Amino acid sequence: MDENEQKTDNTSNSTVNTIRIKKNKIIEQIIDNILTSKRELGVTLFPYNQFFKSYMIEIKHKYLVIDSLIPFYGNKILPKTEYIKINAESNKHEIDRHFLTKYKDEIILGEEHNFLVYKPEEIVLIEKRSVLRVSTNDSDMAYVYILYKNNNLFCIIRDLSWNSISFTSEIPIETYYPLKNAMVKFFNKTIRMDLRVIHSTYAGGKYQTGCSITKISDNDRDLLINFMLGIERKDIRSNLG
Repeated sequence: MDENEQKTDNTSNSTVNTIRIKKNKIIEQIIDNILTSKRELGVTLFPYNQFFKSYMIEIKHKYLVIDSLIPFYGNKILPKTEYIKINAESNKHEIDRHFLTKYKDEIILGEEHNFLVYKPEEIVLIEKRSVLRVSTNDSDMAYVYILYKNNNLFCIIRDLSWNSISFTSEIPIETYYPLKNAMVKFFNKTIRMDLRVIHSTYAGGKYQTGCSITKISDNDRDLLINFMLGIERKDIRSNLG
């Protein structure tokens, strides 16, 4: 399997979407967002199948520093574990980020018992609700160019996820209509994707149009996820003051 391969789980359960991240740059951004937001971690030790709560303290070159497990004596058995599963949910529990890693070393500072684990080679993102999105604003503006029934439309994107986008349009767009080769622009990047219209609802003098992404290249999906992670990171730091 290629190290940059990403897979979307298109099962019958349309409310749960899964993607596997193997690109180092995106993994670094996800880990940085977890650290910055101070999200609580769920730590599962295998083969013991014991579960603890903890937090990420520091990111090193090859390792992550994890706080003492709760209960604190949990990390005493870490050297005997074969694998450690670490997951971090969003604040609204709408998305789960999890990865498998291995124990490296224990760090003892006085009465504190923290530990090192290896950085993950893969992170699995599970979107639990298809409406989960990040919102764009004036500093993170994105646009989409589409051709709809001989109409060339230039629309402002309002929010997006890795498998859907929402934008405003001047005219209604037919539900389920396929929008081929839509061109999305943000910052100095341009990516292309095929869309299918899910809804087009009149509100505030314009039509709020939501679309699912039906086709996108691996490279363009990488760029889209990087853009989303950048917005998330700004939101985290803004909320932390």
